[in-house]
Amino acid sequence: MLDLSSARPDILVLVGTQTGNSEIVADAIAEHLGDLGFAVHLLDMAEAYPEMLADYDQLLAVTCTWSDGTFPDNAVDFADALGAVQPDLSGVQFGVCGLGDRDYDPYYPPAAIRLVDLFKACGAHEVRPLHDIDGGPSPVHIEGAVAWAVACAEAFAAET
Repeated sequence: MLDLSSARPDILVLVGTQTGNSEIVADAIAEHLGDLGFAVHLLDMAEAYPEMLADYDQLLAVTCTWSDGTFPDNAVDFADALGAVQPDLSGVQFGVCGLGDRDYDPYYPPAAIRLVDLFKACGAHEVRPLHDIDGGPSPVHIEGAVAWAVACAEAFAAET
């Protein structure tokens, strides 16, 4: 059994999605982390605002890259506001999972990479490297994303 006792109980999971694929992955992550004892707050990026992030010590974001390398529609305003406001997130640990399609190179994961950069610019600490999903998400992709999220939770516990 994993020892996650030193992790904070709350994890915010932000979702940036255009077609629902990121939401499928985020739902699986949230369910599994909930089974591990976390209070998971799943939030559409359209409903998020930068200042609220400082209320959480642990953050996971799942977003896709859309069109010609942009954020999905529901995440555009959030990403723009995060860059403009730049709240102090020095107490926040985070991880980002990015969905895309390598067939659209060079537009494969730039939204997820940009989100990592935005969080870092606000002082947040990345606990695990970007986890990317090419196409899908298939059951294997979802399983990999859940394993990545558990590794993030272990890192949250180790660094708390």
